[in-house]
Amino acid sequence: MKRVSIVLLAALVATSVVGTLACPIPDDDVVSLQPSKTSSCTNPTPFVIPSLQEWKGSKGNWKLSQRSRIVIDPAFAKGIPADSKHSFMANPANLQQYAASFQSDIKQVTGWDLQVVVSSKSGKDDIFLTLGADAKDSKLGNEGYILDIDKKGVSIQAATSRGAFWATRTLLQMLILANENDYSLPQGKARDFPNYGERKFMQDIARKPIPMSDLKEYVALTSFYKFNTYHIHLNDNPGMQNKALNKEWASQYSGFRLKSDNPVFSIYANSDTAYTKQDMREYQDFVKARGMDLIPEIDTPAHSLCFTKFHPEWSIQEAAARGDWLDLGNQEVWRFIENLWSEFVGWFDSREIHIGADEYDATKGDLARKFVNHFHDYFATNFNRTVRMWGSDVKLPGTIEINKSIHTDHWDWTYSNPVDLVKRGHKISNLNAPDVYMVPRSQSYWDYIDDKKIYDLWLPHIFDIFDRTNSSRNLSPNEPLLTGGGFANWNDFLSESVTRVELYDRVSKPAGAFAEKLWAGEKSTSNIPYDEWAPLAKKLRENIPGVTLTRRPASVGQFVISYDFEDGDVKDKSGNGYDGKLNNGAKVVDAGEGHGKAVQLSPNSFISTPVESIGYPYAVGLWVKPSGNQAANAVLLESGDGRLLVSNSTSPTVTFEQDGNKYSTQIVLPVDTWSHIGFSADGIKTTVFFNMRRSAIVHYYNSRWDQLRNETMVIAAPLRNIGSANGNSFNGLVDGVFALNRASFGGEMAFLGKRYANALP
Repeated sequence: MKRVSIVLLAALVATSVVGTLACPIPDDDVVSLQPSKTSSCTNPTPFVIPSLQEWKGSKGNWKLSQRSRIVIDPAFAKGIPADSKHSFMANPANLQQYAASFQSDIKQVTGWDLQVVVSSKSGKDDIFLTLGADAKDSKLGNEGYILDIDKKGVSIQAATSRGAFWATRTLLQMLILANENDYSLPQGKARDFPNYGERKFMQDIARKPIPMSDLKEYVALTSFYKFNTYHIHLNDNPGMQNKALNKEWASQYSGFRLKSDNPVFSIYANSDTAYTKQDMREYQDFVKARGMDLIPEIDTPAHSLCFTKFHPEWSIQEAAARGDWLDLGNQEVWRFIENLWSEFVGWFDSREIHIGADEYDATKGDLARKFVNHFHDYFATNFNRTVRMWGSDVKLPGTIEINKSIHTDHWDWTYSNPVDLVKRGHKISNLNAPDVYMVPRSQSYWDYIDDKKIYDLWLPHIFDIFDRTNSSRNLSPNEPLLTGGGFANWNDFLSESVTRVELYDRVSKPAGAFAEKLWAGEKSTSNIPYDEWAPLAKKLRENIPGVTLTRRPASVGQFVISYDFEDGDVKDKSGNGYDGKLNNGAKVVDAGEGHGKAVQLSPNSFISTPVESIGYPYAVGLWVKPSGNQAANAVLLESGDGRLLVSNSTSPTVTFEQDGNKYSTQIVLPVDTWSHIGFSADGIKTTVFFNMRRSAIVHYYNSRWDQLRNETMVIAAPLRNIGSANGNSFNGLVDGVFALNRASFGGEMAFLGKRYANALP
């Protein structure tokens, strides 16, 4: 993993955070670590996200080395009862499991495989993990920790095992920003704790098929910033008109992502992506080992097309109703939802379950209120679980009071009033739209959340950023019924609207700003301007262990790969050493026509490379000479992210395929003729160049009834294979393959294309 050395910049920025440099710590065990103004000789506050609540710097540095060990106090290696008490998850991770995660992360950052040992003794090179900090300092709460870095080594003492893991996130970020030649960390003592107990990322995985490997990367991302809750929305469908306007409602796409072995429930699982019980077991173990709780949501009685399309009689039988509304006047529907949860609740370790309950028929308010209260009692009685729901009481008027034990995720003032909810005794979490909602391609919410706006204006107790001091629109920051907040990714416009790589880009950019406000509040953001914070935040975001979805391969220069084949092999001329390999009969031949040597591919042959894909900004180009015999969907470039096809099954046009969705370019390659294909992405669009002139912009048509427009796409360039490893390669000659780590344009693309061939297309 390529990292940057920006210690001096970090120190300068950190100084501006605390205003002064901190002073040495006395010999006694001090837990109050407020910065002092009596000395300028000590280490400034390290830059991390979220910012440290308190830091008291001392002199000198401590160095991580290959001799360093991660040492676990045997008294706490298997955790403590408070670990379970302060987690939604049954059997949360313990100190030893967190140490294993830390070991893996350090290896990705430094390349060193540090030893993990259980021992009460540690040395000056070691990192010692122990618990019991809350016995001395109640303000640490259940996630706080004391981090002590001195010449005797590094000591982490936390209130719980999860708190110790958060301390390792602090150390990890300090290492990422350290000088990679010696990994020196400033000596000093931190006292750190979150302002809010819930720091949440919510993701709609129903309307965008997301591989399990990607879900783990979102956990790696958010836990890196000390988020402690990941809420997965398991079923949904596009926004729907009522039945009178939408006669074909039952044929629309819907998502349900749990795949049961029970045939009664297996019919609802999607064929494109669905997770088995074993998938969820392994996933939750990973989530827990990253310090997070996983809250599952099956959303009923609205957003339920995945059920009503199979049982139209369960939908409300009124023309003014939506087809995805289950009919709560039908007792069979209630029994079905009970049986549905009875089937799946055991898949999840969380003691809190999300039942959805938003955007239902407003004419049936009391019936909907009865529904949520019933399922509160159902989960409490049958499964000893608590329930949360989306704020809905304003849009579901009625006389029945919603049970105060139901945790409310406030999301829209039209649907619920957070101030009123608190006055009535409800616990709430701040997911107020549009501030924290990210919906790719939407015109109503953020396509990309503005992280500067979040950094400058948002706080968990602020529900109206335009009227921040109005007590009728916002809560006190110390409101005990405010559990926290976070941000949400909704995928209303389905899979074709955004690629996996684009989606990660959207989620990752604001994550640090939200983390800052959820953990430390305005403590740092009021002192350090966003423009100073953002460059360091970017460096951290680009180097998160366990994340590959950035798709930015390391490169010594602007060329990531460069293959001219003139040496008779696939040697990389970029200087990065990304040499390719000829497979299954692919061979270098004399091509003539000004091309020198080129590679001959046939349907079963291909060139493999060490680079999976490259995300924006980039430019990719290659010369191709197709034979007259091409299979349908013949592959020119391929990776796990998608393919570049010479044609598709319905058209002879060059076509991009990402996440199973096809995007045609309207370019047709002439047979037995050299042509140059190039494409470049800049974060807004992907431009395609045919014969070194701009010919197309990759787009898709958003056909939802309230959108109806073309949208540009940012494609991740597939580079793992030139041709296909699956027996469907392009048939013909390939020459002059290159990839740049920046975007390009027509004139430069022509210049680059002609580097590899003394020939005109």
